[in-house]
Amino acid sequence: MMAITYTGFKQDVKGSYITKDPGTEIIYSIDWSDWLETSDDLATSSFEIVDIVGDAANLTISSQGIASAEQQTYVEVAGGTAGETYTVKNTITTDNGITDVRRFRVRVEDRYL
Repeated sequence: MMAITYTGFKQDVKGSYITKDPGTEIIYSIDWSDWLETSDDLATSSFEIVDIVGDAANLTISSQGIASAEQQTYVEVAGGTAGETYTVKNTITTDNGITDVRRFRVRVEDRYL
């Protein structure tokens, strides 16, 4: 199986993550082109955020979808509570009927210059 290329992600021992400020609304994408067969494209994509129980300002999804090249998924996230780490799950289905799931984390932290 081929590796997926991530855009804007960092890596640690647990896997991929991004950081954002609670006031930032930002788009992140996953490039599936290295994983997809050359004769296949993404048919559907859905993102889901695993809420943190008791969090008054959970991370939210503003928009999501498949980029025009049909080999990248994107999610626009907003909000979140500084100091919390959220899990974002991306489920895709291809034109050939293959389903796959990837998860990444979003660390929300107050950002300073």
